[in-house]
Amino acid sequence: MNNQHIRRTAALLAVLLSFGSLLVSCSKEGDKTDGTQNGTVANNGIIPSGSDIEPTTGSATQVVTPDTLPEVVTVEDPTIGSYAQTTETVITLGGSITVDGTGATADGKTVTVTKAGTYLVSGSMADGQIVVDTADDSKVVLVLNGVSLACSDGPAVFVKTAPKRVEFYTAAGSVNILSDGTGYVVADEDQAEGQIYPNACIYACEDLRFEGEGTLYVNGNADKGINTKDDLDVRSGTLVITSVGVGMRGNDSVTVSGGEITVTAGGDGIKSANIETVGKGQVLIENGTLYITATGDGIAAATDLTVTGGVMVINTKDADSSSLSAANESPAYEALRGPGGGMPPGGFGGGPGGGGGMPGEGNSNKSSISAKGLKAAGTLIVSGGKITIDSADDGIHADDAVWIKDGSIHISANDDGIHADNTLTVSGGVTEVAKSYEGFEANQITISGGTNRVTTSDDGTNANGGTSMGGGPGGWWGNSSDTTEEDTATGTPLLTISGGYTVVNAAGDGIDSNGNIVMTGGTLYVYGPTNNGNGPIDFGDGNCNMTISGGTFLAVGSSGMADTAQNNGQAVFAAYMNTIQAGTIIGIKDADGHVIAAFELPKAIASIVYSSPALTAGETYTFVYGGTAGEAVDGVVDVATYTGYSEMGSLEAY
Repeated sequence: MNNQHIRRTAALLAVLLSFGSLLVSCSKEGDKTDGTQNGTVANNGIIPSGSDIEPTTGSATQVVTPDTLPEVVTVEDPTIGSYAQTTETVITLGGSITVDGTGATADGKTVTVTKAGTYLVSGSMADGQIVVDTADDSKVVLVLNGVSLACSDGPAVFVKTAPKRVEFYTAAGSVNILSDGTGYVVADEDQAEGQIYPNACIYACEDLRFEGEGTLYVNGNADKGINTKDDLDVRSGTLVITSVGVGMRGNDSVTVSGGEITVTAGGDGIKSANIETVGKGQVLIENGTLYITATGDGIAAATDLTVTGGVMVINTKDADSSSLSAANESPAYEALRGPGGGMPPGGFGGGPGGGGGMPGEGNSNKSSISAKGLKAAGTLIVSGGKITIDSADDGIHADDAVWIKDGSIHISANDDGIHADNTLTVSGGVTEVAKSYEGFEANQITISGGTNRVTTSDDGTNANGGTSMGGGPGGWWGNSSDTTEEDTATGTPLLTISGGYTVVNAAGDGIDSNGNIVMTGGTLYVYGPTNNGNGPIDFGDGNCNMTISGGTFLAVGSSGMADTAQNNGQAVFAAYMNTIQAGTIIGIKDADGHVIAAFELPKAIASIVYSSPALTAGETYTFVYGGTAGEAVDGVVDVATYTGYSEMGSLEAY
């Protein structure tokens, strides 16, 4: 701590009621007030150059109600629907296979399509197979109308060659069932290069597309449900996939633009795999409804994952088939109103200094396998749709960058709510992390918009550099620092809040950065820890700090490791006191007697940092407590309804 840059101001106040409280305010000589410390996260090539990340507003009235998974009904018999179009070739399955038309031949239990065209398939067969093997440049369309087909020693449908693509179309109102056998999959170590080794109920070496107005049940009994070496495209119809391995896999890409897909998988739900070819490996969800239960990742992209619309309900399980662990479930605000805090008695005097996370800390309940809701090895972007995730691992994860631009997201995660190895940008939408270990985690985090609510059993936000576990000895008084362009260019940990409406309820550090924290706008309410091993604000050691030049900010919680924020163009009110119990209303009153802010505490606190445009540096403000007020929203109460309070003491904002 550099003492020549620190000025400590303390005031001993009268003992009021049972609090016996001491409040302390603090500031530093030489703090900048010209706004030159306004930092933003550089894109570092992670977010596309020129992309709009201007701050957007959020609202306390915006909420996300999670969707639930429907019950999966087992169907044993097919249903014939209606298909009015004529086709040149009709394939009928039964005790044997009959072909009426050209382009397909039957040989025992196998029918092989050798020409492009449209084929109407119906009937039931207990042990048979459809093979597509054509050199034509036009597409092959298989119209399924009341099909029940099982194959004892391979895929029910095997696409060897089809240069254009193969389309599966389900007739209106029809129910169709495809099942493969067990034990036919050849282990990787036993495969010879250049040979084809099917491993799915529908297996293809070419592009696949699914459309229609009926339902197709796919039972992957050996490994995967649907697998193609090329592109997989779902546009309409209803798909119900049950597999012992991956549900749906498109090696080169997966695109969902419509339809209803239900996946119950013993591996990942939906995935791509190609990391060797430039421009491949993406997953794109544009529309449709997806219900995914997976022992593994819900949707995993080998490169980039983009969600622009649709509805998704994803439940991921650990290898032991358990989903969300109760050990990491942080109680909701309403459950935190009982006595709490565990705080030592008596006034604390000067702040003891923030220590950040403890060495060796970590999520001991993290899943043993990758069981993330949405996962990308590259960039993951959400710009629309409604997403509900209950995951045994991270809710949303990218090895590179995550950008939440719009949409509605509800996450219950056993590990991080949203994690990016490099940058996490939230610029719009409504995001609720209802349960998590850490809420938002990345090397650099920017919140520039949207409505965001984060509840955690550890840190609310964690901007980490992969080395330090938390803040250093700067503590309550902090150390003077400037956020520089070097911070954003070199990947130095940085948390930036420039817009939006964000509420954090954390059992660990409220907002945590292993580097600087910069707030230039928006609204951020932090209900931090009740234990003295963490703090509502935690920034890095050395020349790191939190600076405020705009917006509305509240951070309350324990005082043992509390850091404060510095005026960088907007005044700050900071104090600590004896424990104030959950359910108590607190407020800040100006010299004219007007309460400018009031909050109903969802948990016990012993420190407060507040900043808003209503504060003026050098002016005296009175801390008040108790009384009654109207209903709180995210802990915030309407000051016009706040009455019957008592004064605890007065301090200058700095």
